[in-house]
Amino acid sequence: MVEGPEPHENEDERSLAERVLRDASPVRRSFVERAAGETLLTPLARLLRTQGDVGGKGGGLRVSLLLSLIWLCSKDPYTTTRQPAYWATLLSRDDPRGDGARAIRDCLKELRDRGAITLTARGNRIEIGLNEETSTRENPIPYLPPYEREPYISVPRAFWSSGTAGSLSGAGVAMYLVALALTRHDDPDFFLSGEFFEERFGISRSSRKRGLSELAKAGVLTVRVVETVDVESFRQLRRNVYTVTESFLQPAPKEVPIMSKNEKLLMSKYDNLPEVSLETLLSMVAKGHPSPDADPRTTKR
Repeated sequence: MVEGPEPHENEDERSLAERVLRDASPVRRSFVERAAGETLLTPLARLLRTQGDVGGKGGGLRVSLLLSLIWLCSKDPYTTTRQPAYWATLLSRDDPRGDGARAIRDCLKELRDRGAITLTARGNRIEIGLNEETSTRENPIPYLPPYEREPYISVPRAFWSSGTAGSLSGAGVAMYLVALALTRHDDPDFFLSGEFFEERFGISRSSRKRGLSELAKAGVLTVRVVETVDVESFRQLRRNVYTVTESFLQPAPKEVPIMSKNEKLLMSKYDNLPEVSLETLLSMVAKGHPSPDADPRTTKR
């Protein structure tokens, strides 16, 4: 369970975001995009819509709050009892202890009604429990992190520390997630093909245009016009190419520690024993294993 001190009156979203241990929030790709041939709305598109309607009032707050809960609830049982004022501050809401907190409480109830979270009374606090972000009201799925389970994108700390999480509309947040799905930490450029975009993400053209405009104004991405030639018609085409700003890119994957020369030499002596890890070998050497040529799994001491 995630607990901790509530924000002081002079704290802002930047100071709260810098205290979070994880560098990024892992979000399933299946939340943002749909598989080839699918026609149903993505979970992201559903969350942006008002229930039983086609509007999107409050959609930006719903998505940003869910991303925030995923970011902070990083350990089993993936729950938190942080107060609404904390989330209101993290998401740059005006009057975070008053109207901002009320907006968060209403949003939490909405997320519960949609199957994204659970709310349970714990004394004088409410415990928020995560379900998987692809859950529905009819089919809530208890949360497990996507690591080594399914593809995911990483929403970086800058989304919160810069105040962007609270300033974007639903269209802006959606297009930021799309931008992350189309880029990597070492490849920040992308362009949008109309037919491909509709099939993959299912976001309307007007929302796409509005969201990209918001992201450019917020400094999340830049845009340039590139001229190309159609290989079939030989017509000259103009295409918008977008570049995600470095601080808003997905963090680079964690690097595997590099072995020292002595460690590599030790491993080479056991090439015929692929099941033995470096840690095991070092432990055996420390205990005085008789010979690097002997099988450590069969040698008796």
